[in-house]
Amino acid sequence: MSGSAILLQAEERSVTGKQVKRLRKSGLVPAVVYEKGVPSDNVTVSYIPMVKTWNKAGKHHAITLSYGNKKRLTIIKDVTLDPVKGQISHIAFQAIKLNEKIETEVPVVLEGHAPATVAGLLVHVNIDHLVVSGFPNDIPDAIVVDVSSVTTPEDDIRASELVLPKNIELVSDADSVIVSVIVPRAEVEKVEETVDAANVPSDNGAAKTEE
Repeated sequence: MSGSAILLQAEERSVTGKQVKRLRKSGLVPAVVYEKGVPSDNVTVSYIPMVKTWNKAGKHHAITLSYGNKKRLTIIKDVTLDPVKGQISHIAFQAIKLNEKIETEVPVVLEGHAPATVAGLLVHVNIDHLVVSGFPNDIPDAIVVDVSSVTTPEDDIRASELVLPKNIELVSDADSVIVSVIVPRAEVEKVEETVDAANVPSDNGAAKTEE
């Protein structure tokens, strides 16, 4: 987590079940704040501030959630989207402590210029988030992947090859391929055409060969 926690105002919520639909219609997002061994709190957050906070914090940056007489340090653990409108319909916050490790998702960001693109190859990002473990203040806002050495289709980058920040451990599968290089279909077809042309029989029935 780079920088201080983001402050987000919430309100305590008594409405539950199907009745939360009217909260959404009034521009509020129903949410829950949970912590192991502690009763969960039901709250609401105004939609626009919630969207701005979600875009900035993701699931890795700490949020100070203020409601009633409480101020709780949290991270966003889960976001539920409306399947039709694509809008946030529910948020789950996890209460955290600075002296306790957490597991959370951190976005992957590419850095550098891949020589493979100059050769007409496509650099594809297979995984845009990784799960890591660490103390809240050590969690980075992004995991940087240097692609400056990606030259050929064999130059995949796996999670195990990444250099993580100090005190951060990888939770995601170490064999996960983060970045791969793809040969465009047009290039494959060119190679296939060249091979087919080389195998066309000559007048005497034998395949043509280069002189």
